[in-house]
Amino acid sequence: MALLQLSLCALSIYTTFLVWGLLQERITKTPYVAAATLFHPNPQPEYFRSPLFLNAIQAALSALTATFYVVVRGASSSPSRPLTSILGFDALTPSGSHRALESRGNTTAKEGKRVGKVAAIANGRPKDPESSQGGGGGLSRFVSPLLVRYLAISLLQSTASQLGFLSLRYISYPTLTLAKSCKLVPVLLMNVLLYRRKFAPQKYVVVLLVTLGIWMFMAFAPAKPSSKSISKAPASSSLWGLGLLGLNLILDGATNSTQDEVFSLYGRETVSAGQMMLVMNALSATLMSIGLVLPTSLFSAGQGGNELSRALAFISRHPEVVRDMLAYALAGAVGQVAIFETLERFGSLTLVSITVTRKLFTMLLSVLVYKHQLSALQWLGVAVVFTGIGLEAREKRREGLAKKALAERKRKS
Repeated sequence: MALLQLSLCALSIYTTFLVWGLLQERITKTPYVAAATLFHPNPQPEYFRSPLFLNAIQAALSALTATFYVVVRGASSSPSRPLTSILGFDALTPSGSHRALESRGNTTAKEGKRVGKVAAIANGRPKDPESSQGGGGGLSRFVSPLLVRYLAISLLQSTASQLGFLSLRYISYPTLTLAKSCKLVPVLLMNVLLYRRKFAPQKYVVVLLVTLGIWMFMAFAPAKPSSKSISKAPASSSLWGLGLLGLNLILDGATNSTQDEVFSLYGRETVSAGQMMLVMNALSATLMSIGLVLPTSLFSAGQGGNELSRALAFISRHPEVVRDMLAYALAGAVGQVAIFETLERFGSLTLVSITVTRKLFTMLLSVLVYKHQLSALQWLGVAVVFTGIGLEAREKRREGLAKKALAERKRKS
């Protein structure tokens, strides 16, 4: 059953983000020509240059999609629960967060796992057991520890995406793609360094194999013929660009590991995938909306005004871009449902394994359809990746069979 769920999650992520990637390229790379200049002898095409506005639209639509998903799922499973509980808002108060931690601690104690550890943690530090009725001490008396973690995740995620965009001013897109193929490593390191999480030895082997295989696939791609457009590309050896890229990967790792920690601390009984998706996207949309109205922006390339006014002006000249943006945001929102479900059920390492191999499968599909050629080392990289995926699939099947056998023994006893 676990393997089937993992396969469905992976298929959903591959499908939705294949469409999402195509739409992203269409919006950012396709020239838009105003209707009034269509018959002009020399029409001047324009390119959409407001990534913050595009990300804010996607975050807002993702929050709405998550709300619908959580309400429908919660109403069908627990129709008597209040709406605030279904949406997970009750755990965003200081008292609600502490009650969730204590309930989680009692549950794990009954199971004989992590006895008292979860109940003793509030906002990342030990909690005074005598103050349980008062909701903890210090900052946690006034601010929900869960809300603080959500805000941290949103800040990390929003900052990481903008750093990745900024790095493209100094490095080439292939360099960015090559570095992103190694994302499993910072995710694993941040889990270990920030939250002292431990993994089975097999998980380290899978991370190594998948990272090595993806890196080989990207690094040993046949060189494209030189051209004037390529010669103008930013130098991939730029230390400033590589530094931004490194920060992007570290923040990505911190984001995924913090999401893991939230599910580990609060459990699926308190925090579901849809609830995390809802709150995170609502916070991200708020933060990015603030950035849109600021008079100056790091991402405006020296243009005047704020990014919101420039984006709205572009839309007024090219209203057809709205259709593309909504389709892009909808594909990303649906894909996020699959991402957060994978994160909740299987953890960040499995999720990142799926997302970093997505490009490999997309390029393999391109090879089959358009008869592209791969080098021998690229095919070796593909074999290494599938070896790692095979090991992970075998382990998931073994875990599923073990859980099924345990449940059967409990039923008989």
